Amino acid sequence: MTEALSMVTAYLIGAFPTAYLLGRLFRKVDIRQIGSGNVGGMNMYRTAGILPGLLTILLDLAKGALAVILTLSLSGELTVVLISGGLVVLGHNYSIFLRFKGGKGLATSLGVFLVLSSASILYIILLALALSLILKDINTAFGSATLGIPFVLYFQHQQWGWVLFGLVIAAIIISKHLNDFQAYSQGRKKLL
Repeated sequence: MTEALSMVTAYLIGAFPTAYLLGRLFRKVDIRQIGSGNVGGMNMYRTAGILPGLLTILLDLAKGALAVILTLSLSGELTVVLISGGLVVLGHNYSIFLRFKGGKGLATSLGVFLVLSSASILYIILLALALSLILKDINTAFGSATLGIPFVLYFQHQQWGWVLFGLVIAAIIISKHLNDFQAYSQGRKKLL
């Protein structure tokens, strides 16, 4: 029972619509209707400014960390913790409160990894930055870098459960970057 409660709570924490609420607070707009339409930190930064953008990123990161910390305190079983980590990102990307719209999951995933596998963050960020320099497009680079998550987790933890977790996180994030990949293939490049 505690495990199920942890997992449902993780999804609901992720589903909390940070960017949507901050968009209403700072700009009196529906973030889904401006800029890229993405309910996340980068769209907030581009359309509402640095403060709302940074607040969104930090709060989304906190959602990921909070969900994992809560699950660790209630269950501690690795499988349940990893599932909750995936569910918080799924909730962020497909929020029940926004008719299953949401962000792209990068900041929320970062919060999950800060708690569960902080050493892996450095490798993923370095990969993303290298891809940014090569591709000249930050959205495509960070979306593509998520393909490295399962490999990094395998080398960090040497367990297939972590690899499966990495595959799930990568799939959730990539599902929201498909438009970026398509736009990049058509010539659009966006460094910030």
